[in-house]
Amino acid sequence: MRNTTRNTLLLAVAVFALGAGVYAELRREEGMRPTPLTRLDPQNVKTLTIRCSDCRERRFEHRVNGWWMTQPYPLRADAAVVSRLLAIAAAPIRKTLDAKDYDLAKLGLDPPSVTLQIDDITLEFGGEEPIEHDRYVRTAGKLVRVPDRFGARLMESPDVEIDRHLIDADATVVEVTIDGAAPRADLAKAWKDAVAAQMQAGDKSDGAKVRIDFADATRLDFVIRRDGDHYVVHRSDIGLDYLVSEAQAQALLGKAD
Repeated sequence: MRNTTRNTLLLAVAVFALGAGVYAELRREEGMRPTPLTRLDPQNVKTLTIRCSDCRERRFEHRVNGWWMTQPYPLRADAAVVSRLLAIAAAPIRKTLDAKDYDLAKLGLDPPSVTLQIDDITLEFGGEEPIEHDRYVRTAGKLVRVPDRFGARLMESPDVEIDRHLIDADATVVEVTIDGAAPRADLAKAWKDAVAAQMQAGDKSDGAKVRIDFADATRLDFVIRRDGDHYVVHRSDIGLDYLVSEAQAQALLGKAD
């Protein structure tokens, strides 16, 4: 009985020692991890704004049905794009600098090249450090350097940050009217399913005129035209062109075989 008790105690001590060792190792590894720019939880972010001198300002807002761009296009955002933008807030800090030792203008921070506003947190981005190509960042009174694996994301065109569907997923198309002809309910699915190969800003309004009527009594106007090797579906109220294939354009016009 005594041997059993002793063996049990020894086993308990061994288990405790092993657990303590694992805990200590986890703490050590945690201490070795680089500090992120912020400790924001992406799941709780509500708004995101990007301002820069060489690109268009973009604003995003998280709603009940997902992320939306509110400027310059009032359209559903590409969720993957927003996730990549939010990941910038967790970029690892390689080095913390003393701002008084630097000319912020020479670092591209006076004024900043790009400002990323995530809720009430502001991240100001400057130029690149010439040797390791880190990005200078100022936030919460700190000047730091972080590995630049995100610079292109900050300077993106808004045309590639929006969902590529011509009609939003939550909208219900009732009927489609082309060049003033009789409305057609049979084209509702073609328009609802249509996905552009790409989008771009545009201002031409020549071509077949299409009116889309929705179940909530709203409507949208489009113009479809041929442009070289592709077709363009132009939405004039926001100045956006959706580039589609010939087959898809014919389906939208009700001319598909």
